[in-house]
Amino acid sequence: MRLLHTADLHLGKRLYGVDRLTEAHAVIDEIAGIAEQNAVDAVLLAGDILDRRIVDPEVLSVALQGLERLGRAAPVVAVTGNHDDPLFWAELAPYLAPRILLAATDTVLSLDTAAGPLTVACMPWPEPADAVTAPGAVRGESREAYGDLVRGRLVELGRQTQSTRIQRGGAAVLVAHLMMRGGRSGGGERELTLGGTYAVAGGDVPPVFDYVALGHLHRPQVVGSVAAPARYSGSPLGLDFSGDGDDPSVTIVEIEGGRAHTREVPLTAGRRLVRIRGALDDLPRIAADHPDSWFFCEVVSDDTRLDMVRVVREVVPDALRVEQIVSRSSDPLDTPDEEDLSSRSLAELYREWLVSVGRPADPALLAEMERALAQADGEFVE
Repeated sequence: MRLLHTADLHLGKRLYGVDRLTEAHAVIDEIAGIAEQNAVDAVLLAGDILDRRIVDPEVLSVALQGLERLGRAAPVVAVTGNHDDPLFWAELAPYLAPRILLAATDTVLSLDTAAGPLTVACMPWPEPADAVTAPGAVRGESREAYGDLVRGRLVELGRQTQSTRIQRGGAAVLVAHLMMRGGRSGGGERELTLGGTYAVAGGDVPPVFDYVALGHLHRPQVVGSVAAPARYSGSPLGLDFSGDGDDPSVTIVEIEGGRAHTREVPLTAGRRLVRIRGALDDLPRIAADHPDSWFFCEVVSDDTRLDMVRVVREVVPDALRVEQIVSRSSDPLDTPDEEDLSSRSLAELYREWLVSVGRPADPALLAEMERALAQADGEFVE
């Protein structure tokens, strides 16, 4: 049995205002090509098809075309993630092509493949709001309640999987959108869904699966705490400059004799997200080493410039984010101690900062600032 595992497409996500649907379409086509080249028996898509629960028609069109393209390569089994609206996808699922099976609720599916029967337990993102807690529950109680909720659902999926497998034989896998404890997150996942409250223990996954295909974390990685081989495939398209998408890939899973072996297949269709740092004059040369990329430019200079973003984009057109790093290593104002700061007013600190960046301190402006601060403190100065 040979499977392709991917997740976290996040279709419709804009990067600093840049629409990346064309890139995403190319990446999905590349994934389908890999599925065809490897003659996989099924494609497992572990959630977050879309980036937002508010569905944009253009984004949905790309999603449906992408699912159909994957379905031409092999049957597709997908679950909803925390970015997907399960009610929307539950209504849409019956109208998808026959080779596209999308689960918005816990379910166990049986597929007939050229390699034999395949049982797929599907677990969409467990909503934290579904965990029953008393009003005012502390974090530990919320964590326990969420753990009980997910554990119960996993146990039931494991029971149904075991029963189906006894009847049909063949391989069995779990496709789930979960935050597993010990998973290495980066900057691409929203913090609300990454806290310990919503993490699941690896031991809660029943030992009835040959492979566990996970989604939610955007960095490809093995989850060693699960009894069966378990992986996050990572996002196939870099989603931010956290480094999660430096080496996007999909996972090919081979199951034989009850044992699963995995290998990563790199993806190249999407543009890389690259951080570069240097003086303004050096940035074009540094960027040239990373063709067809989007850039986060950190500009090292001796002074700040209000028009730095415009200037950088003139020399590095694909710069999406620009930050200035002012180097004044000999300036004593760089590292003031707390006691020194507390003894000076905000107006004084502002004046010293103006001096440190080579700007004249306007006495009238400073006097007006002192007046405004005094008013804010309820001490009007004539």
